[in-house]
Amino acid sequence: MKRVPMSLHRALAEAALSDPGPAAIADPTADLALTAQPVLTYATVENAERYRRLMRVLWLEHRHFGLRLRPEEISDRVRELFGLALTPEEVNNHLKQLHEWRAVEREHDSSLASTPKEYRRSRFTYDITPAGRRVEELLAELDELRGRGGALSGSRLPALRDALLRLGDTLAEEAPSAGALRSMFEQIAGELEQLHSGALDFMRSLDRVVARGELVDDAEFERCKNALLEHLQGFRRDRNRHEGEIVGAIVRVDRLGIERLAELIVSGEEIPDLPSAPAARVRVERAIELRQQWAGIRSWFIGSGRTRSPWEVLGEKVIQAIRAILDIAEAIVDRRTGRADRAHACVHLAHLAASGDAQAVLATALGTGHPRHVGSPQPAATHIDGHLSWWESPPAPVVAHLRRPGARSPGAGSGTPIADTAAAGRRAAARRQAERQELEQALARFATSAGPIRLADIGRLREGDFRHLLAWIGRAFESGKDAHGARHAWSSDGRARIALLAPTPDRVTIATPTGTFETPNYALEVTRR
Repeated sequence: MKRVPMSLHRALAEAALSDPGPAAIADPTADLALTAQPVLTYATVENAERYRRLMRVLWLEHRHFGLRLRPEEISDRVRELFGLALTPEEVNNHLKQLHEWRAVEREHDSSLASTPKEYRRSRFTYDITPAGRRVEELLAELDELRGRGGALSGSRLPALRDALLRLGDTLAEEAPSAGALRSMFEQIAGELEQLHSGALDFMRSLDRVVARGELVDDAEFERCKNALLEHLQGFRRDRNRHEGEIVGAIVRVDRLGIERLAELIVSGEEIPDLPSAPAARVRVERAIELRQQWAGIRSWFIGSGRTRSPWEVLGEKVIQAIRAILDIAEAIVDRRTGRADRAHACVHLAHLAASGDAQAVLATALGTGHPRHVGSPQPAATHIDGHLSWWESPPAPVVAHLRRPGARSPGAGSGTPIADTAAAGRRAAARRQAERQELEQALARFATSAGPIRLADIGRLREGDFRHLLAWIGRAFESGKDAHGARHAWSSDGRARIALLAPTPDRVTIATPTGTFETPNYALEVTRR
């Protein structure tokens, strides 16, 4: 058994003499200084995505028990992990700002100094502070919750941009890793799928809000109005900020070669050679699938030339949502100031009709009862020739209380101010003009002088053409078949007659900007009036 050193005996004795005993239990909130926490600032300012990437590098380095990092090393890690290239000046300025917010700590770095002048230069190494680690852990949990939400959010755009930049950098290498390319490609497809799903949910919700705008509850709208506007305007700012970088990264990958990208990814996959599915054929089909997926990614942001991209349509829908919220707010102001509100007036009238004599209530409200503004007694024994003029006929007595010279008319006074609907009228006119142009394009696409056209022969459809095609097919199925087995419908403006002829046994798949549509191979004949 080893003996305990005397120095340790002395230290234990001093600690025992200086031990004050158990401390009194204090109130955990008594000594809290509830002041501002500047360490949280980097996650909410304008360049938060840059600050967060620098902090994430330092946080990961600390979790992996790494050492303090120089600005050059931090810049390299950011480029490797996120594909974000920052200049040395930008990195130093961002780290200096993070140090002022107490998110990172720095120490003077003299390891590279070889002269007294270089020793006096401001060179530092950086590490994340305990407060910064707690903030990064919280932000990681919040990012996970937000990723599960699937709603429309601009937070996915930096991750999508970083993945595209890393894909371009890896593809530009002489011998890129097939596994890394596949992982990046799948990440891009997954991020875009989530963004596309959120965009579709947002557009459907927007249509419901616009349709029910006059029935929105005042108190509920006031509670969520500012949050809605802030969220939509924030997404619009994120969209405008990252659009150029995302499009530039996509164009760069196009220049590096999509065929080469598909071949490299397929070369790293283990494909068994089966009798029913030879490996060579599976590799060719897999390469075609990857090229089609990339074409979908490219068309989502840039478009296919013939149609607008969903990215552009989404931007317009966001602006439309902001305008819809402002229109609802204006309608609520009109409602509170006593201006006419047809929706609530009709709802109130329906409640009155349901609680009493509906016929009497509606007759009174709509003025459909018997006239009471004039009347005169009819002598039973007096017969007046119907061919006499009023000048030659005997005078008809008029009830005295109906004639009051000088009295004011009922309801006289200042009228309700008339709302200026010029802006809404211009928007409605522009919307109607766009709808007419879209219908004209659809008619021009499907109306041919060669007779009926099969759906298998129409190729890729624009969004407007696809919407009108579905509407025509739906209206055609609302009617019965004629003697030849065809169904008929009219266009929305009544200027074209649509005939839906019997399909062939095969099925066709039609490509659209929002996906693919599988249907029987009907024949469509559009005839203009």
